[in-house]
Amino acid sequence: MAKSLFMVMLVFIVMACPIFSQEIDPYSQKVPEDVAISPTSDFDIYVESPDEAPFEEAGSPAMEYDMELAHHYSHKHLDFLQACAEKPSVKCGDEVFKNMLDETTSITDECCRDILKMGKDCHLGLVKIIFATYEYKNIASKCIPKSKQTWNDCVRRVGSKIGAPVSLEQ
Repeated sequence: MAKSLFMVMLVFIVMACPIFSQEIDPYSQKVPEDVAISPTSDFDIYVESPDEAPFEEAGSPAMEYDMELAHHYSHKHLDFLQACAEKPSVKCGDEVFKNMLDETTSITDECCRDILKMGKDCHLGLVKIIFATYEYKNIASKCIPKSKQTWNDCVRRVGSKIGAPVSLEQ
């Protein structure tokens, strides 16, 4: 569940930059399919998405904060992180997230292999962007070091079994 939430959040952040940066020319005669003209006298133009509920209320401090966060990453880096988020299984994503939040959840060898196969840059990149978001920024100082500790634990436990060189995180 937590991994699914993070996937939605990450995809939202990745996709929000180009979507919210689009400008609609009110004087253009051509109207895109996903744009409707309101029946009011001043003909405001708005984008409809009737079957999607908003993830966060537009203009909320959380939305603004996360949008600003997304602007600090290049499209290439966001694409990289999106690809990283698709690598581990949902079960392992949940397990890793719970492990960072508390001291009692341990990570199975199977999920350690997933983390190591993902790679250190993917693992730590995802952790850093997730815990930089508005919702989780207050616990980043605890969770980011815990994720590095988890990486090192996985290297010690299963690093020699995955068939690729992996290094400890300093």
